[in-house]
Amino acid sequence: MADIADYNHEPTVDPRRLRLRTNRPAEPEGHEPVTEEIPDPYGVGVDALAAAEGQSVRASAPTTHGSLFDEATSPALTRPAQWGWRGRLNAALGTKMAPKQDSTETGYRAAIEAIQRTLPGSGVVTVVNTKGGAGKTPTSITLGATLGKHRGRGVVAVDMSESGGTLGIRAARTTDVERTTWDMLGNASRLVSAEAEAGELASYLRLQPTHDEILAGDTDASYDGILGKDECAALGAVLRRHRDLLIVDTAITPQAEAWQWAVHNADVLVVPLPMRRDMAQHAHAMLEGLVKRGLDHLVRSAIVLLCVTPESDPNLESAIVDEFDALGVQTYVRVPFEPVFASGERITLETLSQTSIIAWTNVAAMVTDALAEAISDRRVWQRPQPIPVATEESETPTFMPEEPEPTPIDPAVEPDPAPEPEPVFFVTVDPAALTDSPAEPAVDDAAPDTEVHQPPVHSRRPQPPQPSSFNPYA
Repeated sequence: MADIADYNHEPTVDPRRLRLRTNRPAEPEGHEPVTEEIPDPYGVGVDALAAAEGQSVRASAPTTHGSLFDEATSPALTRPAQWGWRGRLNAALGTKMAPKQDSTETGYRAAIEAIQRTLPGSGVVTVVNTKGGAGKTPTSITLGATLGKHRGRGVVAVDMSESGGTLGIRAARTTDVERTTWDMLGNASRLVSAEAEAGELASYLRLQPTHDEILAGDTDASYDGILGKDECAALGAVLRRHRDLLIVDTAITPQAEAWQWAVHNADVLVVPLPMRRDMAQHAHAMLEGLVKRGLDHLVRSAIVLLCVTPESDPNLESAIVDEFDALGVQTYVRVPFEPVFASGERITLETLSQTSIIAWTNVAAMVTDALAEAISDRRVWQRPQPIPVATEESETPTFMPEEPEPTPIDPAVEPDPAPEPEPVFFVTVDPAALTDSPAEPAVDDAAPDTEVHQPPVHSRRPQPPQPSSFNPYA
């Protein structure tokens, strides 16, 4: 099991200019652009919708989380200790003793550094479990609050339950005018336009004490609309236009369009799992279904949060890990039980226990690391690929530029006469002169002194298969 004391994160990835690029793969030169009909009933623009599509394409290599951070320069090891007896001595005597390298305080600081790393683009974290009461909404709120506390503005938790969930009810803070997803959809075209100001979106969100924001679902039972694929795509386009990181709270119906959109466009899955047999069976069936649908990369990078609740069976943990390992899950984290999660009251990060705060900081750090890997991997697959052309000498495809098309000849214009060939001169050389005084080979001044190597020929990297349909009746 992962523990905050021995948590390690990967080196920071900082390709600063990539965020300005589109998320869709570029078409190779010489190919006609593929025109796709994307429904846009909310007027957010086809380009904005297209930027959020195709997120399920990933590399097939296993995903890992973490490598040792640079201990020599990390402030986690150089700042004076504040916890334990070292912290008490520093506070009482004014000393500056650093914490122990393998202490809980050092691990907590390393997790914060991981959360604050620069991501190579915007990301989507989807919280899923098809069993009600698994803790998806408390997980979404706590994870968003932890990320917002250490990353600042740019983190939004959004309720994408098809008929409106309890995200707005459980959030720490609300507003006088409680706007919901349908209010944002009614103004989606304005919010993605060039005339929209940066602060306009804030009026539709609820700023939390930890600087993250909440987009609540509409729980009005008199309203007949439900969130479908078009609605979720429009919400995603608006939020990604103004924010960096989305935490998506889902419902329990995998056949619903909103659930499918949230999973297909996820970079990382977070699966809250109280250690109960029925919870584990639902979560296992859900992940197994994702593997069958071609989304095994999401299962491999999923982060399963194991929690021992009062009604849990602690002996069930080993069986859960064994069964989930067979599906490809690699990351499990124990999180403490918090009574406020099950009470139905509003969740505030500062009211949680110190143990829970440390554990959720660890979870947020692992999510950030997984996001950085997934976004970077997505960028690699979206780089334009050269066109493979097979040559006669070898059956191996090589990359050759296309020949330009010949210029059409106008019969009304008389062609220019062909140039006369230059005369060829023959010089007679005495063989004895070559034998007595051999001439030095000519040296090209512009040629390098080192040996010239031909560039290797690379075959085109195969693209991963597209995920299959979610339609169980197809």
